[in-house]
Amino acid sequence: MIKTQLQHLTIASTNQMLKKREISPTELISLFFKHIEKWEPHVKAWVTFQQETAMEQAKALEMKMKTIEELPPLFAIPYGAKDIIYTKGIRTEAGSNVLKGFVPETDATVVHRLQKADAVLLGKTTTTEFANWGGAPETRNPWNVNHTPGGSSSGSAAALAANMALMTLGTQTAGSLSRPAAYNGLTVLKATYGRISKAGVIPASWSLDHVGALTKTVEDAVHVYNVLSGPDPDDTATWTLPKQALKVQTNKDYTVGIVVDSYFQDADSEMAAAIENAVHLLQSLGIKTVPIRLPKSLEAGNAAHHIVMKCETASYHADQYAKDPSRFHAYLQQFIREGLQIKAIDYLKAQRIRSVFRQELCDVFKDVDLLVTPATPSPAPEGIKETGSPAYNLPFTNAGVPTLTLPVGFSKDKNLPLGMQLIAAPMQEQKLIDVGHLFQLESDWHKQSPELVNKVI
Repeated sequence: MIKTQLQHLTIASTNQMLKKREISPTELISLFFKHIEKWEPHVKAWVTFQQETAMEQAKALEMKMKTIEELPPLFAIPYGAKDIIYTKGIRTEAGSNVLKGFVPETDATVVHRLQKADAVLLGKTTTTEFANWGGAPETRNPWNVNHTPGGSSSGSAAALAANMALMTLGTQTAGSLSRPAAYNGLTVLKATYGRISKAGVIPASWSLDHVGALTKTVEDAVHVYNVLSGPDPDDTATWTLPKQALKVQTNKDYTVGIVVDSYFQDADSEMAAAIENAVHLLQSLGIKTVPIRLPKSLEAGNAAHHIVMKCETASYHADQYAKDPSRFHAYLQQFIREGLQIKAIDYLKAQRIRSVFRQELCDVFKDVDLLVTPATPSPAPEGIKETGSPAYNLPFTNAGVPTLTLPVGFSKDKNLPLGMQLIAAPMQEQKLIDVGHLFQLESDWHKQSPELVNKVI
């Protein structure tokens, strides 16, 4: 029975099955590896597997179940980690030639926290080269294998959409969590900058990078966030405030600003219609909506993002680039070269512009609780050489504010997922959860699964 229901499993429902002893940890992990064996050749989402280690952990968890009364939310939950996240004793190559064969001696903080929560790592997922825009992997979108799954968290999104894990770790410097989530019909909470530690994560751009988890539901996102978040002495960018757990709850007493800026007006007609329908659903549930515009500093902020990212990317790779530029993909070579040519005064000016935009964006939340935009201008583009546009996510990553991406429909011609993006003020993740969970209680877009994967199950 469990085999035919694999596509419907969530973290929350699996936890209940484990509690009721309807499935054991070894049965669960074995089930996922069997599915990976069938579907991975079509999707190409993984770079390494840890089947033997994962099965050993599952056996240990079965023994542990006999000694504890309450199973924690992520107990025995199978997950994958983007291949820029350190995993002790497991190759971490960042989709690059530069790190070919590199094996970290430590775990990233997020991996360590998941291990303490008894989650089970299945393996590492594909990424563009060093989580930048160039060097796309061969990973396919499970909804249509002729289309990109997005990037740079390409494998993390594809693996989850293809039901090869119940959660996957990724990162975002512009739109690398939100865009793949939208393209693959997934849910992702990108938390406030500094909420989740980046320690042990290979940087794309240290002042822009966010770590997060792709999930199937808002409820699952809460469970993972509560494990991953919190101060970390190994990452000085994390907030030193006491850990604040999110709750799975709903709240209709919010005002949502519908962003009407021309910046978001190039969304295709199906995307625009899906967002309009989603907004109507929110309104029918009692949530107040008003039109709103973003700060005029938006474009300047975007330009500053590009300068900062190029400089920080170049800074990290400068030594390796100086030794042998040819080891980098052509796109990243150019990106590093341009970053090395930017003057320090221009980098500092860009950081000041970012600060201005961040403050002006925060001022918008004096009038509304949340903002809503399309998550992407269109469904996943055809082809896998490019990973799509992060334009609709970049401003909010740039400002470090939290966002929540949710599936809200499908394109008619190719049945590709469409996504909505909710945005909140810094540290206001709970508002995103309240509205997002309410939306998913009244819709079923997040319950859909790719047809081809269903046939394999």
